[in-house]
Amino acid sequence: MKNWCTSYPPYEGEEPYLYLAFSDSDEKSLWPLVRILLSRGCRIWYAPGPARDAAQTLFRQARQRGAALVLVFSSSAAAADPNVKSSVLACQNAGLPLLCLSPDGKDRRLSMGLGPDIPVISIKDHKTEKDLEGVLLRAEGFSQALLGSPREIRETSVSSALSLVLVLLSLLILGLSLFLFAGGQRDREALRDQVVIQDPVILSALQKAAGGGPVTEDLVKGLSALDLDAMPGTWEDLSLLPALTEISLPQEALLGDDPLPEGPYTIRLKGGAP
Repeated sequence: MKNWCTSYPPYEGEEPYLYLAFSDSDEKSLWPLVRILLSRGCRIWYAPGPARDAAQTLFRQARQRGAALVLVFSSSAAAADPNVKSSVLACQNAGLPLLCLSPDGKDRRLSMGLGPDIPVISIKDHKTEKDLEGVLLRAEGFSQALLGSPREIRETSVSSALSLVLVLLSLLILGLSLFLFAGGQRDREALRDQVVIQDPVILSALQKAAGGGPVTEDLVKGLSALDLDAMPGTWEDLSLLPALTEISLPQEALLGDDPLPEGPYTIRLKGGAP
């Protein structure tokens, strides 16, 4: 688990606890070990990152000296980290019991300034977490007083979290695709049913009758009245309106020379009589 320090803050009580000394760069690789300890109810205190000020430095030093056991994650990063080295040396000088955990089996006690009598456990020699747990809990200096009530550790691994994100993203893409496909299908159907009107005056009247929407076959087949705003340039489009029985025209439209259409229409003048 990445950022387990945030999910599981350091123990701040007064019961026996162990001090876990590690380099910040080892936080992610430490999680299997921390999970073992937390699941057994082990009280763990640690100090991630540099101290903010002198007061926090003094607080950390007090918590380090108060530990019942110092567990040192002796990685190459820890051996090169002056903060880790100074803290574990201070604990050694204070006579606290120390236990080194080497992730790769290399003995770095000398490079960290620790004495040869400090016990070392090679993590790589223990293939399973259960095996490592047994060796750790039986190690020299590890007291059962460090353990409280067992805890259930729930976590979402990076791989499962990534898988969940990918599944959700796939569902989102699929839903968006279906939505766009359905919208495109509706648009294609609307275009397929749309009637081509040549005269702009008649087209404007039909669009008004359609409420601003497309002029479809259903509209023109069922339209019985047509309200024109001017005299059309041509009446040929009326052949597409089989149910048309009434045409409304403004009176001033009759001032032109264009003839009215022939057919079984009632021509109504807006504001006048037929």
